[in-house]
Amino acid sequence: MWMASSLLLAACGGVEAESLADAESQAVASQSLGGPSEESADRRIIVYQTTSLQLMRVDNQGRSHLVAERTGAPVVSPDGNRAAYAKLPDGHRPGDLVRSSDLYVLNANSGKSTRVTQGFDDSEPVWTPDGRVVLFQSTSRTGVPSLWRVKQNGKDLTQLTNVGTSQFSSAYIPNPALGGTVEWDADRRIIVYTTTSLRQGEDGEVRIIAFDRDYDVASAYSLGKGSEASWTERGTVVYSRNEGGRVVTVEARVP
Repeated sequence: MWMASSLLLAACGGVEAESLADAESQAVASQSLGGPSEESADRRIIVYQTTSLQLMRVDNQGRSHLVAERTGAPVVSPDGNRAAYAKLPDGHRPGDLVRSSDLYVLNANSGKSTRVTQGFDDSEPVWTPDGRVVLFQSTSRTGVPSLWRVKQNGKDLTQLTNVGTSQFSSAYIPNPALGGTVEWDADRRIIVYTTTSLRQGEDGEVRIIAFDRDYDVASAYSLGKGSEASWTERGTVVYSRNEGGRVVTVEARVP
């Protein structure tokens, strides 16, 4: 799916995401939330990010329209009608560390964008499976890398992880790796992801976060060192782990 223009096509039910830091050289890591229905299969919404970090929208007549300059990759909602993205400062260049970014939600049919957060380093948006809420990462809000949630209208902004903790606390929950895949389970209440390793060349952690119906965190824990985690049809998690220079596949049950 990765290509030079970071093209993102989403039928209803597709979600795709990209690291802000790697936007120039990488394309979009896909996260599927279920295939499109027969009704919606012929109504494809197309938004894409260019290598110069322009966000573009293609209308029903096939014409491209500039949505915004200096953005992260668009993440399409499960219903296929909206796309969340991070707007970077005008001076941002591909590969720069993201120190400031606001979240927007684009109505892909009308082309209108609505700002939902402002004034911090909000990035890496992920839609919840019901499309009601956007999860995102921020450090500058509290000084601790944390997950947050917000509705598409900017209301009900809530910190989900690391409330009142530091990165040195045993209760600290690491964020997903920038540009990594966040994958929901079949019941759409649990996510699995891989963190960034603190040492170059080593595996990060495979982490689980379970949410309640309001998308508050019910539990969070680690499955151990690893990478490339994904769910199986059996409800287990499969991931890779480096053991003594040899890559092995691990399958773990989730309580």
